[in-house]
Amino acid sequence: MSALMASPSESMTVDEAMRRPIGPGRLRETVTDMAARTPPDDPPAPLPTGVSVARHAGTLTWATFAPLFHAVGAPWLWRDRLTRSPAEQEAHLADPGVVVHVLHDGVGAALGFCEMDCRDAAAGFRVLYFGLVPDAIGGGLGRALFARALADAWHMGPVCIRLDTCTHDHPRAVDFYRRFGFSVTGRRVVEADDPRLTGLLPRDAAAHVPLAPLVERPPALRTDAG
Repeated sequence: MSALMASPSESMTVDEAMRRPIGPGRLRETVTDMAARTPPDDPPAPLPTGVSVARHAGTLTWATFAPLFHAVGAPWLWRDRLTRSPAEQEAHLADPGVVVHVLHDGVGAALGFCEMDCRDAAAGFRVLYFGLVPDAIGGGLGRALFARALADAWHMGPVCIRLDTCTHDHPRAVDFYRRFGFSVTGRRVVEADDPRLTGLLPRDAAAHVPLAPLVERPPALRTDAG
């Protein structure tokens, strides 16, 4: 049973966030918007022995993809995708302009993915989600996966590639993306329901982020322990 009725997410400026109290059951995160306008100079390095990357464009179903999405995203409180209906999930993944690169180990187990909206080269592509399962983080596999997803995207001729990362993501995410030519284009604050209180995620997800209390709190840019 949910402890909180769901309400919409809100985006605000940093100044607004420092003036507005945080609502009961809500989390705040500072979002960093980034963009790259030229591809990296170096091609992707070879993959480790036994590791492979599969490219999907309109060929995944939510039933097959959801377990990987949850395994990668729950530790970082990924929530927005989970508010869609199953039919919306299926329609999104069936679009050939939504390209998902999935990283596999030597026995075929999925270790992570990079999902990108590649539907409008003139407006620029967008990295929607990127990450690894917890046990795969820290060995260079993320760099290998992201390099291949980026190289594939740049071959389609976008004017730029955009993404965002937030203070609930990996603490070195901004530096990671800078190494691939991304630079910061802006910062904003997003406030949303704690997905563990609305039932979108288990209560024990992202244990490093305390559950949002069901009381109003003073203004802040983020509400985790950092």
